[in-house]
Amino acid sequence: MEKPGISQRIERLPMTSYQRIIGIIIVVAWFFDAVDLGTMTFLLPALMKEFKLTNINAGLLGSMSFVGMLFGTMFSGFLSDKLGRKTILQWSMIIWGVAGLLTACSWNISSLFVFRFILGIGLGAELPVATSMLPEFLPKGSRGRYMAIMEGLLPAGIITAGALAFFIVPVAGWRFVFVVEALPALWLLVIRRNLPESPRWLEAVGRAEEADKIMTAMEIEVEKRHGKPLPPAVGPNHLEKKQAQQSGFAELWSKKYFKRTIMLWILWPAGLFGFYGLTTWFGSLLMAKGFSMTKSIGFIIMITSGGIPGFILATYLIDRIGRKPVVMFGLILTAAAAYFYGQAGTYNMLFFWGCLLNFFQYAMWSAIYAYTPELYPTHIRATGAGMASSVGRIGAILGPYAMGAMMNAYGAGSVFSLAAAILGFAALTILLLGPETKGKTLEEINK
Repeated sequence: MEKPGISQRIERLPMTSYQRIIGIIIVVAWFFDAVDLGTMTFLLPALMKEFKLTNINAGLLGSMSFVGMLFGTMFSGFLSDKLGRKTILQWSMIIWGVAGLLTACSWNISSLFVFRFILGIGLGAELPVATSMLPEFLPKGSRGRYMAIMEGLLPAGIITAGALAFFIVPVAGWRFVFVVEALPALWLLVIRRNLPESPRWLEAVGRAEEADKIMTAMEIEVEKRHGKPLPPAVGPNHLEKKQAQQSGFAELWSKKYFKRTIMLWILWPAGLFGFYGLTTWFGSLLMAKGFSMTKSIGFIIMITSGGIPGFILATYLIDRIGRKPVVMFGLILTAAAAYFYGQAGTYNMLFFWGCLLNFFQYAMWSAIYAYTPELYPTHIRATGAGMASSVGRIGAILGPYAMGAMMNAYGAGSVFSLAAAILGFAALTILLLGPETKGKTLEEINK
């Protein structure tokens, strides 16, 4: 009788502290990434002042890290599927850690642009690897919740970036913020020592002996912590072995996956256009309405806190009503909140709609990050997630620049109206092309 495959062996494991520790290691790496992603929201006004930037140049600076992320996500997904999740995850942290220190040493606007670009490569490289690796360790009943938690740390990362800017900039200046944010790259030492390679990936690329060794060690640890014998794993894993014969970018456009690829290649640019276009300009928009820089940072931290209950709600709903409705309604409600935020004229209304905007957009992104890697099989999962994210960076690049130009020409309200229209279009795309993945194993989704 053929031995059950890795998928069957993972699915029968009860959740214990062992899997949670693996999840925490990956999630913490992503959290440090999120802190860097939020930095420009708070430091852009200070950088504009020091380097005497116009709104257009500031928009370009806000876009530079996203240009780097475009390349980082594009190539890291492919390399992760070829060389392994753990290897590329560690290299991504080295790149953004070193680039963060270089950014702190910027001597003119050109060097600042270059170092933000390199930093973006490291940040982008980590994203598809982390989002592909985490679900490969988890059974279907826990996968969506843990993925939502990982993305839900984005508002916490942005709040942390704001807190660092709030306390450090007045005392030591913006450069020291980048130094402090580069130090967590040392977390790669924890990854190197305590995080195993994905056994699902090892099996998918034909390294069955290594996959079995890691899987056996996992089973021993889980059984020890569970305190009871493990239930039997039923059935061989033919699917991944068969599909491992074909892989690569072309398979994303095969008959089986092309609708999913089209949907993701619309969803990610639209979502990131709205998200980064808005968050990059939050501080400057508030200063244009009469807030001081320090007060603007405090205000953004408060409204970003609205995203925390949003992602908590998403972690509850995602395995109950499904990924698709959470993403779709998240897009629609984010669009509505963005529009009304742009029209608000008083502090109280700005606060109210700002909190709702963050509540809905972080609920939406928690579901998107859970949904995307599920739509492809293991041997092209990181490639598919990486390419969707990479194409999405086009929206992230255009967002800060286009919104800076629109603010110059039509005022602050137009920025939020544009974001609302684009997010509404993405919701329609999900409705028409998106499959549901709730309650299925990764292998069942991709039969």
